[in-house]
Amino acid sequence: MTTIQLADQQLELLPDRAAWWPRQRALLLADVHLGKDQVFRRSGLAVPAGVLAADLQRIDALLRSTAAERLIVLGDWVHAPPGADDAWPEQITDWRLSHKALSIDLVLGNHDRALAPWLARWHMGVHRTWLDLDGLRLVHDWTDAPGQAGVSGHLHPGALIKDRRQRLRFPAFLLSETHLVLPAFGRFTGLMTEPDFPTQRCIAIAGEQLIDVTA
Repeated sequence: MTTIQLADQQLELLPDRAAWWPRQRALLLADVHLGKDQVFRRSGLAVPAGVLAADLQRIDALLRSTAAERLIVLGDWVHAPPGADDAWPEQITDWRLSHKALSIDLVLGNHDRALAPWLARWHMGVHRTWLDLDGLRLVHDWTDAPGQAGVSGHLHPGALIKDRRQRLRFPAFLLSETHLVLPAFGRFTGLMTEPDFPTQRCIAIAGEQLIDVTA
C-alpha cells in the first residue's frame, strides 16, 4: 500500500488496482469492463469463462479488507450493453443483492451506454460526467477535470520495466501534481505505457507490490 495526498485528502493505493479513501469510507475503481469476456465469446472468440465472476470476487475481497461503505466506479463498469440472451447482467444483479447496504456510484464512461434499466436494477447512483466529493472531482477521463484535484480512469495505464533479458509490462497508477489516474481494474484489458497524461509519478503494480518506477 502507498499513501498519497490530493488536495487535503489522503488516498491509499492498493495492489489490486484500486484506491481506498478513508475519510469517505469509499473504495475507488475504474474500467472494470464486466461482461467483456462474454461479449467476445458472443463474437466467436475463444475466451475463457469465469472472468466476470473472478472480478466480482476481487471486488468482494477489497470490500471486506477495507470495510468500505461506498463503492465509486470511475467509468466503464461494463464493456458493452448486454445482448438479449446474455446471462452476465443477472450475475451482477445477484451480486448486488448480496451487498444491499453498500452505496454504489458510477461516473459514466464511454462504454456505459444504454444501461439505464440495468443501472436501476443494480441500484447505482449515476453521474453523467463527474462527481464532486470533499474537494476532489471524480471523473472517467482526466481531461474533464482540468486544473482540479481529482481522480479518473480511462487510460488503462501501464509501466514498462526492462532489463538486459526481458521487457515486462505492469498495470500502474499515474500521478500529476493534482490528479490520480487509476489502473484498469478489469484484468481482461490492455495496458497503455505511454498515455497522454502529465505524469510526475508512475507506481507500478507487480503482484502484491507497488513499485515507484518514475523515470
